[in-house]
Amino acid sequence: MEVSQVMFATGRKPNSRNIGLEQAGVVLDERTGAVAVDDYSQTTVSSIWAIGDVTNRLNLTPVALMEGKALAKTMFGGVPTKPDYDNVPSAVFCQPPLGTVGMSEEKAVQTLSGDIDVYVSKFRPMKNTLSGRDEKTLMKMLVHVPTDRVVGCHMVGGDAAEIIQGLGIALKCKATKAQFDSCVGVHPSAAEEWVTMGSATRRVCGTGSTAVPP
Repeated sequence: MEVSQVMFATGRKPNSRNIGLEQAGVVLDERTGAVAVDDYSQTTVSSIWAIGDVTNRLNLTPVALMEGKALAKTMFGGVPTKPDYDNVPSAVFCQPPLGTVGMSEEKAVQTLSGDIDVYVSKFRPMKNTLSGRDEKTLMKMLVHVPTDRVVGCHMVGGDAAEIIQGLGIALKCKATKAQFDSCVGVHPSAAEEWVTMGSATRRVCGTGSTAVPP
Protein backbone atom coordinates (compact mmCIF):
# COMPACT_ATOMS: atom_id res chain seq x y z
CA MET A 1 0.00 0.00 0.00
CA GLU A 2 1.48 3.34 -1.03
CA VAL A 3 0.63 6.27 1.27
CA SER A 4 2.00 9.74 1.88
CA GLN A 5 2.40 9.35 5.66
CA VAL A 6 2.43 6.50 8.18
CA MET A 7 1.62 6.67 11.90
CA PHE A 8 3.18 3.74 13.70
CA ALA A 9 1.87 3.23 17.25
CA THR A 10 4.34 1.22 19.31
CA GLY A 11 2.38 1.28 22.55
CA ARG A 12 3.19 2.59 26.00
CA LYS A 13 4.98 1.37 29.09
CA PRO A 14 4.24 2.52 32.65
CA ASN A 15 6.86 4.97 33.95
CA SER A 16 7.26 2.97 37.17
CA ARG A 17 10.87 1.82 37.14
CA ASN A 18 13.67 3.41 39.14
CA ILE A 19 11.43 5.40 41.48
CA GLY A 20 12.03 3.21 44.51
CA LEU A 21 9.25 0.67 44.11
CA GLU A 22 11.61 -2.25 43.62
CA GLN A 23 13.55 -1.30 46.75
CA ALA A 24 10.28 -1.19 48.70
CA GLY A 25 9.49 -4.74 47.63
CA VAL A 26 6.81 -3.95 45.03
CA VAL A 27 6.85 -6.46 42.19
CA LEU A 28 6.87 -5.02 38.67
CA ASP A 29 6.10 -6.83 35.45
CA GLU A 30 9.42 -7.84 33.91
CA ARG A 31 8.43 -6.91 30.36
CA THR A 32 6.42 -3.69 30.81
CA GLY A 33 7.36 -2.49 34.28
CA ALA A 34 3.69 -2.35 35.26
CA VAL A 35 2.93 -2.51 38.98
CA ALA A 36 1.58 -5.95 39.85
CA VAL A 37 -1.68 -5.79 41.83
CA ASP A 38 -4.35 -8.21 42.99
CA ASP A 39 -8.07 -8.01 42.21
CA TYR A 40 -8.44 -5.19 44.77
CA SER A 41 -5.49 -3.11 43.46
CA GLN A 42 -3.15 -4.04 46.32
CA THR A 43 0.51 -4.54 45.41
CA THR A 44 2.82 -7.17 46.83
CA VAL A 45 3.48 -4.74 49.71
CA SER A 46 0.36 -4.62 51.89
CA SER A 47 0.65 -0.88 52.57
CA ILE A 48 1.00 0.11 48.89
CA TRP A 49 -1.86 0.17 46.41
CA ALA A 50 -1.86 1.13 42.73
CA ILE A 51 -4.49 2.11 40.18
CA GLY A 52 -4.59 3.56 36.68
CA ASP A 53 -2.27 3.12 33.72
CA VAL A 54 0.67 2.26 35.96
CA THR A 55 -0.97 -1.14 36.51
CA ASN A 56 -1.45 -1.69 32.75
CA ARG A 57 -4.90 -3.24 33.11
CA LEU A 58 -7.25 -1.18 30.93
CA ASN A 59 -5.60 2.11 30.09
CA LEU A 60 -8.47 4.59 29.95
CA THR A 61 -8.99 7.66 32.13
CA PRO A 62 -12.58 6.76 33.16
CA VAL A 63 -11.35 3.26 34.07
CA ALA A 64 -8.77 4.80 36.40
CA LEU A 65 -11.57 6.82 38.02
CA MET A 66 -13.60 3.62 38.44
CA GLU A 67 -10.59 1.89 40.00
CA GLY A 68 -10.16 4.83 42.37
CA LYS A 69 -13.79 4.61 43.51
CA ALA A 70 -13.44 0.87 44.07
CA LEU A 71 -10.24 1.43 46.04
CA ALA A 72 -11.90 4.08 48.22
CA LYS A 73 -14.73 1.66 49.04
CA THR A 74 -12.20 -1.05 49.86
CA MET A 75 -9.89 1.05 52.03
CA PHE A 76 -12.26 3.54 53.64
CA GLY A 77 -15.81 2.30 53.10
CA GLY A 78 -15.49 -1.10 54.66
CA VAL A 79 -16.78 -2.72 51.46
CA PRO A 80 -14.08 -4.69 49.58
CA THR A 81 -14.74 -3.84 45.92
CA LYS A 82 -13.09 -5.16 42.79
CA PRO A 83 -12.87 -2.94 39.71
CA ASP A 84 -15.38 -4.10 37.09
CA TYR A 85 -13.93 -4.36 33.59
CA ASP A 86 -16.94 -5.97 31.90
CA ASN A 87 -18.57 -3.99 29.08
CA VAL A 88 -16.45 -0.85 29.32
CA PRO A 89 -17.42 1.45 26.42
CA SER A 90 -14.69 3.32 24.59
CA ALA A 91 -14.29 5.54 21.56
CA VAL A 92 -11.69 6.76 19.10
CA PHE A 93 -12.29 10.40 18.24
CA CYS A 94 -11.18 10.17 14.63
CA GLN A 95 -13.15 11.18 11.55
CA PRO A 96 -15.51 9.42 11.37
CA PRO A 97 -15.51 8.50 15.08
CA LEU A 98 -15.52 4.92 16.30
CA GLY A 99 -17.34 3.55 19.36
CA THR A 100 -17.29 0.08 20.85
CA VAL A 101 -18.56 -1.83 23.88
CA GLY A 102 -18.56 -5.51 24.77
CA MET A 103 -17.00 -8.41 22.91
CA SER A 104 -15.60 -8.40 19.41
CA GLU A 105 -16.82 -11.16 17.12
CA GLU A 106 -13.51 -12.98 17.53
CA LYS A 107 -13.65 -12.69 21.33
CA ALA A 108 -17.24 -13.92 21.44
CA VAL A 109 -16.42 -16.96 19.31
CA GLN A 110 -13.40 -17.81 21.46
CA THR A 111 -15.18 -17.24 24.80
CA LEU A 112 -18.81 -18.27 24.43
CA SER A 113 -20.36 -21.62 23.62
CA GLY A 114 -23.39 -21.82 21.36
CA ASP A 115 -24.41 -19.85 18.31
CA ILE A 116 -23.77 -16.12 17.93
CA ASP A 117 -25.85 -13.98 15.59
CA VAL A 118 -24.00 -11.14 13.90
CA TYR A 119 -26.06 -8.16 12.76
CA VAL A 120 -24.35 -5.70 10.40
CA SER A 121 -25.84 -2.51 9.01
CA LYS A 122 -24.22 -0.09 6.56
CA PHE A 123 -26.17 3.02 5.60
CA ARG A 124 -26.01 6.73 4.92
CA PRO A 125 -27.72 8.64 7.76
CA MET A 126 -30.65 10.80 6.70
CA LYS A 127 -28.87 14.03 7.60
CA ASN A 128 -26.12 13.08 5.14
CA THR A 129 -28.68 12.10 2.51
CA LEU A 130 -30.42 15.48 2.77
CA SER A 131 -27.14 17.41 2.75
CA GLY A 132 -25.65 15.41 -0.11
CA ARG A 133 -22.71 14.08 1.91
CA ASP A 134 -21.35 10.64 1.10
CA GLU A 135 -20.27 9.70 4.64
CA LYS A 136 -21.74 6.38 5.74
CA THR A 137 -22.23 4.62 9.07
CA LEU A 138 -21.37 1.04 10.01
CA MET A 139 -22.97 -0.77 12.94
CA LYS A 140 -22.35 -4.28 14.19
CA MET A 141 -24.23 -6.11 16.94
CA LEU A 142 -23.42 -9.51 18.44
CA VAL A 143 -26.13 -11.61 20.07
CA HIS A 144 -25.56 -14.82 22.04
CA VAL A 145 -28.38 -16.97 20.68
CA PRO A 146 -28.91 -19.36 23.66
CA THR A 147 -29.50 -16.43 26.06
CA ASP A 148 -30.59 -13.73 23.55
CA ARG A 149 -28.06 -11.44 25.26
CA VAL A 150 -26.49 -8.61 23.29
CA VAL A 151 -22.78 -9.12 23.97
CA GLY A 152 -21.17 -6.55 21.69
CA CYS A 153 -21.97 -3.31 19.85
CA HIS A 154 -19.55 -1.57 17.51
CA MET A 155 -20.05 1.56 15.42
CA VAL A 156 -18.18 3.76 12.96
CA GLY A 157 -19.96 6.97 12.07
CA GLY A 158 -21.17 10.31 13.31
CA ASP A 159 -21.92 10.59 17.08
CA ALA A 160 -20.55 7.07 17.66
CA ALA A 161 -19.06 8.02 21.05
CA GLU A 162 -22.32 9.58 22.27
CA ILE A 163 -24.39 6.62 21.13
CA ILE A 164 -22.06 3.94 22.46
CA GLN A 165 -22.27 5.41 25.98
CA GLY A 166 -25.98 4.58 26.14
CA LEU A 167 -25.40 1.14 24.68
CA GLY A 168 -22.81 0.57 27.40
CA ILE A 169 -25.56 0.96 29.99
CA ALA A 170 -27.76 -1.49 28.11
CA LEU A 171 -25.04 -4.14 27.97
CA LYS A 172 -24.20 -3.52 31.64
CA CYS A 173 -27.85 -4.27 32.41
CA LYS A 174 -27.61 -7.52 30.41
CA ALA A 175 -30.10 -6.37 27.79
CA THR A 176 -31.46 -8.92 25.34
CA LYS A 177 -32.06 -8.57 21.61
CA ALA A 178 -35.80 -8.80 22.31
CA GLN A 179 -35.52 -5.77 24.59
CA PHE A 180 -33.59 -3.85 21.93
CA ASP A 181 -36.29 -4.76 19.41
CA SER A 182 -39.09 -3.63 21.73
CA CYS A 183 -37.59 -0.15 22.10
CA VAL A 184 -39.07 2.51 19.82
CA GLY A 185 -36.47 4.29 17.72
CA VAL A 186 -35.92 8.04 17.57
CA HIS A 187 -36.60 9.06 13.97
CA PRO A 188 -34.77 10.35 12.02
CA SER A 189 -31.57 9.40 13.85
CA ALA A 190 -28.72 7.02 13.16
CA ALA A 191 -29.17 5.56 16.66
CA GLU A 192 -32.58 4.11 15.79
CA GLU A 193 -30.80 1.54 13.63
CA TRP A 194 -29.76 -0.25 16.84
CA VAL A 195 -33.40 -1.11 17.57
CA THR A 196 -34.50 -1.89 14.01
CA MET A 197 -31.96 -4.49 12.89
CA GLY A 198 -34.35 -7.37 12.34
CA SER A 199 -32.39 -10.03 10.45
CA ALA A 200 -28.97 -11.39 11.34
CA THR A 201 -26.32 -11.01 8.66
CA ARG A 202 -24.70 -14.29 9.61
CA ARG A 203 -24.58 -16.89 12.39
CA VAL A 204 -21.30 -18.20 13.77
CA CYS A 205 -20.64 -20.96 16.25
CA GLY A 206 -18.92 -20.12 19.51
CA THR A 207 -16.11 -22.50 20.41
CA GLY A 208 -15.50 -21.27 23.96
CA SER A 209 -16.48 -22.93 27.22
CA THR A 210 -18.60 -20.16 28.75
CA ALA A 211 -22.29 -21.02 28.47
CA VAL A 212 -23.58 -17.70 29.84
CA PRO A 213 -22.03 -14.29 29.02
CA PRO A 214 -20.50 -12.42 31.98
